[in-house]
Amino acid sequence: MIESFKTLSLPPLSAEQIFVVALNRAFFIDIQNQRVLGMIDLGYVGNIVISADAQYVYAVESFYSRGTRGKRTDVVTLYDMKNLSVVDEIEIPPKRFLCVIKKYTQALSNDGRFLLVCNITPASSVTVVDLHKKKFVREIATPGYVLLYPYESRRFAMFGQEGSLLLFSLNDEGHLQQKNRIPAGFSLNDPLFEHGVYLKRTNRYCFISYEGRIKLLQLSGPTAQWEKSWDITQGSDYRPCGWQLLSCDSLENNLYILMHKAGKDKHKESGKEVWVVDLVDQKVSRKIELERPVDSIHIVGKEKTYLCGLNHKGYLDIYDLQKVGRTAFIEELGEGAFLLLSYEF
Repeated sequence: MIESFKTLSLPPLSAEQIFVVALNRAFFIDIQNQRVLGMIDLGYVGNIVISADAQYVYAVESFYSRGTRGKRTDVVTLYDMKNLSVVDEIEIPPKRFLCVIKKYTQALSNDGRFLLVCNITPASSVTVVDLHKKKFVREIATPGYVLLYPYESRRFAMFGQEGSLLLFSLNDEGHLQQKNRIPAGFSLNDPLFEHGVYLKRTNRYCFISYEGRIKLLQLSGPTAQWEKSWDITQGSDYRPCGWQLLSCDSLENNLYILMHKAGKDKHKESGKEVWVVDLVDQKVSRKIELERPVDSIHIVGKEKTYLCGLNHKGYLDIYDLQKVGRTAFIEELGEGAFLLLSYEF
């Protein structure tokens, strides 16, 4: 008897689902039911972005003609969110920034029209892809500025090596419409982690420094203003740490920060505590002890809130924040698991 196979359909996207991006693969997980729903095989140091209408996953990937060498091809691959099958591919210049997986090496414009990809060759630039026309539009030179922080409709911010910001916007054709430089708003003696979170309700980005000072960047069209920072450590021996170390709840009231007790220059180590900061009162309202060290955290859910903690060795710990202690875990999600992504409802 010949076996027959069929492609299953995924359940509708919900606030309790999340992508874990590891080395060359991405896992789609139902946090509420602790189930792996699907997986995407990615190209070399591949990364993903979820489309604005939740219909597609855009994978930014690199391939070499001889596997680990030869002619390089960079593409944006479109995966159908109904079953994670490939539906299209857009070739882009083979220049994208190849590094440990970061959220902001690529970014979707907030109106969902354009995908931007950060390039380093080592000259820095940005690739613009029109997702409606499914084609590469152009490359924008950004000397000295890297990473992409989208805001408003088609605006983006990038960081310079001395801490300044480059703000720019795109027109309907994906061409550079406006550009403005903002001076540094923090000291390089206490630099910021680049893994900030966007607070859409107030059009701000929230960052934290190596020593535990929270910095909010207020954006408004072509300008930006750094707000006064505040210290969450209060002279303790605790410092922020990890990779994707910040997350926020759906109402953007509480900021979650991965922490550990360590000296200076240990900021890349895993953390075993998560501190919850009330962004209105600017005070630590709760401290959550973790079962085991993690490198990245992410808050998911609306009716019920879950804290997800990911370790680079490939385990995901799940904490129901209405309860005490870890409520579930998933193992063997692959080496180099650093990134947690969910759709913003």
